[in-house]
Amino acid sequence: MFDKSRSDEQLGAHPLAAGSPSSSKIPAASWYALAVLTFINIFGYMDRIALSMLMQPIKLELHLSDQQLGLLSGIAFALFYAILGIPLARLADRSSRVRLISICLTLWSTMTALSGFAQNYTQLFLARIGVGIGEAGCVPPAHSLIGDYFPRAKRALGVSLFNAGAAVGVSVGMFAIGAMGETLGWRASLQIVGLMGLPLAALTFLTLREPARPKIEKADAESAFQSIGGLLRRPAFVHLAIAFSLGQVATHGFSQWAPTFLIRSFNMGMAEIGAWIGAISAGGGVLGVVVGGLLAAKLIPRDPRWELWLPGGALATCTPLFVVMVLSPFAWLVLLLKMLIAFFGAISSGVAIAAVQSFAEPTRRATAVSLVLFLSALLGGGAGPYLIGLASDLLEPAFGKESLRYAFLIAATMLTWAAIHYLLAARHSLKDRVN
Repeated sequence: MFDKSRSDEQLGAHPLAAGSPSSSKIPAASWYALAVLTFINIFGYMDRIALSMLMQPIKLELHLSDQQLGLLSGIAFALFYAILGIPLARLADRSSRVRLISICLTLWSTMTALSGFAQNYTQLFLARIGVGIGEAGCVPPAHSLIGDYFPRAKRALGVSLFNAGAAVGVSVGMFAIGAMGETLGWRASLQIVGLMGLPLAALTFLTLREPARPKIEKADAESAFQSIGGLLRRPAFVHLAIAFSLGQVATHGFSQWAPTFLIRSFNMGMAEIGAWIGAISAGGGVLGVVVGGLLAAKLIPRDPRWELWLPGGALATCTPLFVVMVLSPFAWLVLLLKMLIAFFGAISSGVAIAAVQSFAEPTRRATAVSLVLFLSALLGGGAGPYLIGLASDLLEPAFGKESLRYAFLIAATMLTWAAIHYLLAARHSLKDRVN
């Protein structure tokens, strides 16, 4: 059923090949592939957020500042995730996406495990770079595969279910890593979580098939600069990339620092934080991506601009909630508002990242997704956590241990800015759509 030896002609005849818009029935093979890719996303986010859950004990053992922690959780991962994302996506557009994902999953799982052996800041920094390099080869080829496994009308649903893996990864990761960190220590936690991904890499390589893609002469001869240039000449794509990235500054920046914030401001324990944030991610994040996918499937056929209006409206709703959350003196209110923000943020990000494929030809899909993730990684994954940590250090003389609370306000303004770019993208979307 999942035999990878099938010929290109057989795969090309598959009703879902190249995202055929006329296909209504999705075969079991496509659902199986989506399930495997979603599990990969779960493990990716578990490895990605593991450090954020363990930052306080790491800080105490290695004697680090908040600025250094911001670099570890942000730049060390995000810079190389961003830089390597584009060449790996180009490789995915021209070679086996299944093989690439398998290799990258092996790499980032191994580097997560090695993080647990770090004896100083430099070693931990280098290990985080390895995690970033490995994860750079996951999401763009996975989105490209989903674009081939699912027809155009169901693409947003497929991508949203894949993105649900991120919320599940955060949920399970926060709960499991919080419990392990409190009982086994931060080193054993990273080692265990990293090694768990290796069997999944083997399963992916052995059971997923590589769908055929249309062979377009011009695209085959197209250079990376031509491909990127073609995408950047579409205003809708550019505004979408900016909007998605600005939204990540606030949501991802807060997520990286949330456990530390709850420890410092409310004296919560790691296991307790892990359980609460895990439940919030499961309740808000997973529900948000699924609801977002269902709403997109219902609204986009009526007007394709809903794939941009929906993310913009969801982020606009998050803005006042975010401000009240970071200024709240009550832990229960912080957690409640975080769940609502996780819900609306998941609607926004899930629908938005699926919309990227509307402005990219099949042979540019992975490249388009990688460009969005490149900017998102630099702003949300890299600059966001670092700037929050830097602001916290600068505000500490005035606010003491509450400095992190006020540093979060810098990120809140990004949500409104992002919503504006989604509206600008919608103005150009009808002209710039290619599939």
